[in-house]
Amino acid sequence: MMGRWRSGAPLATCPVHDDSAIGADPAKNNAFSFKADDPLGYKTPLGSHIRRVNPRDADVAGVARIHRMIRRGTAYGPPLPEGVLEDDGADRGLMFAFVGANLVRQFEFVQSEWMNDSAFFGGASERDPIAGAPEEGAVFPIPRRPIRRVLAALPRFVVTRGGEYCFMPSLSALRWLGDLDA
Repeated sequence: MMGRWRSGAPLATCPVHDDSAIGADPAKNNAFSFKADDPLGYKTPLGSHIRRVNPRDADVAGVARIHRMIRRGTAYGPPLPEGVLEDDGADRGLMFAFVGANLVRQFEFVQSEWMNDSAFFGGASERDPIAGAPEEGAVFPIPRRPIRRVLAALPRFVVTRGGEYCFMPSLSALRWLGDLDA
């Protein structure tokens, strides 16, 4: 559903098993495309989080490049132990930051249109299984041969604890402000 293994290695280059060396290498863990390597989503499902928030070169409705943004997430707290599926109460999570030029065209568009709608890549009405708005009866289709697999009744994976929009002026704006007479 994420499109990456726990190490960060993408399914696009490691579809069968995790490869921690690729996950740890920033050059290798982002050196892939969808159009040439996996147009039907057999390696990385079409509705996976990684394909939704950055469709790269995939055929999607609209112009994907105008919605690109700089984004980073960093985990805090201890990882959930391997094999544990229920929350053990430890303080853990992910802090996410986005930097862009146009809040509406970039972050809010990706949030509303790509994460919470599947029309842009030809899907039905599924939402992003990781961070999309939860809905009753959520499903996640996984393309397979000879017949696709569908995960049903998905739980909510992400609980948003807060958020802020902050303005970050350009260097030229900071210089202009610094040169003002008080």
